Amino acid sequence: MTKSLTLPRHRFLGPSKWILYQLARLVICLFERLPMALSVRLGRFSGALAWVFFSKRRLAVRKNLEVVRRWGEANERPVSLPADLDKAVWQVFRQTGANLLGGFAFNRLSPEGIDRHIEVEGVEHLISALKAEKGVIVLLAHMGPWEALAQLPVISREHGLSAPFAALYRPLNNDYLDDWYKCRREARGTRLFSRRDGFHKPVDFLRSGGVLGILADQRMRQGERVPFFGQSVATMPIPGLFHRRTGAPVLALSLSTIGLGRWRLRIRSVDFSKLEGNADRAAAATLCNTALEWSLCDSLTDGFWFQDRFI
Repeated sequence: MTKSLTLPRHRFLGPSKWILYQLARLVICLFERLPMALSVRLGRFSGALAWVFFSKRRLAVRKNLEVVRRWGEANERPVSLPADLDKAVWQVFRQTGANLLGGFAFNRLSPEGIDRHIEVEGVEHLISALKAEKGVIVLLAHMGPWEALAQLPVISREHGLSAPFAALYRPLNNDYLDDWYKCRREARGTRLFSRRDGFHKPVDFLRSGGVLGILADQRMRQGERVPFFGQSVATMPIPGLFHRRTGAPVLALSLSTIGLGRWRLRIRSVDFSKLEGNADRAAAATLCNTALEWSLCDSLTDGFWFQDRFI
């Protein structure tokens, strides 16, 4: 008998998981109720403390930023980093803390409140993509306040757009917290798909005209090895596969800090037309990585650089 690829749910249940779930809910609900500016300041302070105590993470961030800087110099591309990389590492820690804690406040904001904190640029690309009526694939990078991404349905409605939204996500290793997280996301209008849903459900969602967000810069053990900031890395093939199955237009999205508790959400179009009829997964993965490079270069210190990404 073959073994199931799905891990048993009881592995992620039990008293310790329940206690962690309650603590996480307490912390999240607390920061949701704080003023945005205060949450951001506390996040910066927390990031500074993390910079002091997590020396291995400091080294990982510096290593990643060194790769990005070399790539920028080799390609004559300006990169938004301080001349002193140690200062850049410090900024990454502080900005990550601000994005994490400040982002929780989005869950309680009205559409008008969200509009005060997020400036949207490039919405015309989303409008054009939706007109094709094939769904839309949105490439996301690990950057900015991730909680803001859950507000995309609200932001879209404010711009007169009406389309179902969904995202691929990795289930949390705590079923209490995972179920709570999914309910909150779906209450805000974002459907979540995981590997438990298989390949066909998100493809069917796209074919029905939905907008599907994919965190495409994840570190992979397996995948197409293609350039990313000049390094050959294993890259997620899913965006290219979904595009080939559905013909859905592809967009890339970035989130950049532009002030205290204010971010710019920028949407770019990704031209997959040259790949039509091309079954080469590597070519599609390369195109996606190029789009992610542009997104991250909008604000490199808003990126999440804490893993050894270039391996």
